[in-house]
Amino acid sequence: MHIDPVTETPKILITGANGFTGQHACIYFAEAGYKVYALVRGNSSLSHENIQLVRGDLTDREALRKIAAGLQPDFVLHLAGQNAVDTSWIKPVETLEANLLGTAYLLDALRTESSQSKILVVGSILSSDPADIDSFIHPYGLSKTMQTLFAQVYSSLFTLHVVIANPSNLIGPGHSAGVCTILAKRIAQMEVGLEEPKLSVYNLLAIRDFLDVRDAITAYDMLLKKGKVQTTYSVTSGHPVTLKEVTDIFQNISGVSFEVTSEIEEKESFCSISPVDLQQLGWSRAFSLQQSLLDILDFQRKNRDDKRI
Repeated sequence: MHIDPVTETPKILITGANGFTGQHACIYFAEAGYKVYALVRGNSSLSHENIQLVRGDLTDREALRKIAAGLQPDFVLHLAGQNAVDTSWIKPVETLEANLLGTAYLLDALRTESSQSKILVVGSILSSDPADIDSFIHPYGLSKTMQTLFAQVYSSLFTLHVVIANPSNLIGPGHSAGVCTILAKRIAQMEVGLEEPKLSVYNLLAIRDFLDVRDAITAYDMLLKKGKVQTTYSVTSGHPVTLKEVTDIFQNISGVSFEVTSEIEEKESFCSISPVDLQQLGWSRAFSLQQSLLDILDFQRKNRDDKRI
């Protein structure tokens, strides 16, 4: 691993820096003393003395090579990709391009220009068993499965220092398209009379494993430092909940009483995945689900639109 011999300041390249997780990650590593190179495609609101914006696109192979050669990062946190299940049905090929080919181009650039880098490829807990065709339920899961399989095999073939992280549903303050943020935004509107006190959830009995994005980033930090190469780690809370439990918590912490309706109420089968391998490295959660939801709601209150949704 290369460390600047003069400053000994670790350098980290973060892809997808403008995304929900990416913005949290850039600030976290900048405040931890890293020199952060934030890969973005356009403009960015990221601002910190330890953050340097790097403009580029993961589909531009030559640009990636120049970036890898110029930066020689000690660490790479690969967050970029197309992460919406619904979008994957509309744009399946584009989803594969973003998640599989983008990863392939990045790893190949690092192979030729910065092979000493420790790389964390962030996949998804929605990845499936490649040998079980029936386990694939959407193009997004296919793309993330192919992404992580490629990363594992490619790192083995070319002796790259790649670790895989498969996170569950990440939540927390900030601009997210996740269900918890959507609910919190509506509740924040309700609290000031800008929205009728009614919430509609498609299936209240749907089960999800929610993990605070800030806990996920401390896990990523630990995996970059201690994670075993060519190993996959589950980054989860290990405590799945129904969406009804989520709306109940919001009801308790909000300043308004609201009605909750559901189009269907069907129990789902859900296999809880424990982060035991991560915990053995010394990681633990700092944020309970209730605290995460409170922080999300507070963020939405501070960024509330003064008009009806």
